[in-house]
Amino acid sequence: MEQKLGLRLPRDYKLLAETFGPGSFDDNLELCAPNSRYLDLDLITADRAEFALPVLPGGPTVRLLQWAMTSAEHSFCWLVEDPDLEERLVFARRDKWDPWEHFDCSSAELVHRMLTDPRHPYSLARHFETHWFTSAEQAEETFWDDFYPHW
Repeated sequence: MEQKLGLRLPRDYKLLAETFGPGSFDDNLELCAPNSRYLDLDLITADRAEFALPVLPGGPTVRLLQWAMTSAEHSFCWLVEDPDLEERLVFARRDKWDPWEHFDCSSAELVHRMLTDPRHPYSLARHFETHWFTSAEQAEETFWDDFYPHW
């Protein structure tokens, strides 16, 4: 996967992807994973692959790679300018018109903060007391069971 992308993936993200795979926390924060059969959650599909954007208004264009998003279209990306960095800078924004916010933490730490800190700008903790993870496979099964209950 890293050869395909031409960069090293953060160690903590690899552990997240290995532990959970593609799916969502609290049916909201969607985690992308390498080689997911669910294209909307595949780390390197064409619609998620690297894109160049100015992180700061009027600033230089940088390359970002989206590794997670929410059902409300929030984007979570890594700055990928240096292919050899082990730890990636994490950026987020609420929608495509909002400015990017930088978080001085790893991907796993950002997920942890979102799940546990009700004051975090992207908090899920203020909406849920307990948290869950739904794999993409479980979500697909539930969808088909709901859509075709008599099959």
